[in-house]
Amino acid sequence: MMEEKKMDFLRDTNLTLARMRAKFDERDEQMVYEKGIAKGKEEGQKMLVKLVLRQRMAMNEREEKQIDELDEEKLLDLIQSLDAIHTPEDFQRQIHDKANQKVQMKQTVLNR
Repeated sequence: MMEEKKMDFLRDTNLTLARMRAKFDERDEQMVYEKGIAKGKEEGQKMLVKLVLRQRMAMNEREEKQIDELDEEKLLDLIQSLDAIHTPEDFQRQIHDKANQKVQMKQTVLNR
């Protein structure tokens, strides 16, 4: 009788562990999927920004690389200011402003 209870306990424990592993695997797969979707969305936004800007001005490799290096927050800021960009000078001013905003925010936080 005692052996049977031990076997039942071990079987239940094994089953519980298998379910937990399956849940963790499922969650890991979901996280990879979500990261892939987010990365694809960001890359798509960068491609669209480049496309819009190429219609307004000639872009060089350096300017395209600057867009590729933008983090999500700066990219969204740039997208909001696309209407103000018609020349390479406008683009450089916007990129410069976005970079300076980040630096100023860090300094403000550090000074507190």
